[in-house]
Amino acid sequence: MKDSPNEAQAPGPKANATPPEAPTSKDGIDLLLLEESLAKTVWERMLANDDALRLADLLHGAMVKTRAKP
Repeated sequence: MKDSPNEAQAPGPKANATPPEAPTSKDGIDLLLLEESLAKTVWERMLANDDALRLADLLHGAMVKTRAKP
């Protein structure tokens, strides 16, 4: 199926494009991160925190394992 000529197509990524900076408050608070967090329920934030802790433990274990002497 062909695209109709009226449909706008998204431009492709530029070769040297850098991601735009996230808007921050004058105090340096990442406003996008804050909005994302506030959009979640308390339970969703708790689950995300649990996932982050599991990842940190996994990375720490891998680091210890690679530094361990046989």
